[in-house]
Amino acid sequence: MEKIKMFEEKIMKMIDKMKAVTEENKTLNEKIKKLQEELKRKDDEIRALKQDFKNIDKIMANVDRLNSERKAVRSQVEDLIKELESVGF
Repeated sequence: MEKIKMFEEKIMKMIDKMKAVTEENKTLNEKIKKLQEELKRKDDEIRALKQDFKNIDKIMANVDRLNSERKAVRSQVEDLIKELESVGF
C-alpha cells in the first residue's frame, strides 16, 4: 500500500511538472508570436527607410543637376554682361 501511495505522489508531481511545462510553453509561444510581430514591423520600417534613401538619392541627383545648370546659366549671363560692357552698353 505504501508503494502505491509513493507511486501516486510521483505521478502527482509529474502532473504538476507537466502543467508547469505546458504553461511555460504557452508563455514562450506568446513571446515568440510577439517577437515575430515586432520583427515584421521592423522589417517594414527598414523597407520604408530604404525607399526613403532611394528617394533622397534621386533628390540629391536632381539638386546636383540643378546646381550644374545654375552654374552654366550664371556663366552665360556673365559672358553676356562682359560682351555688353565691351560694346559700351
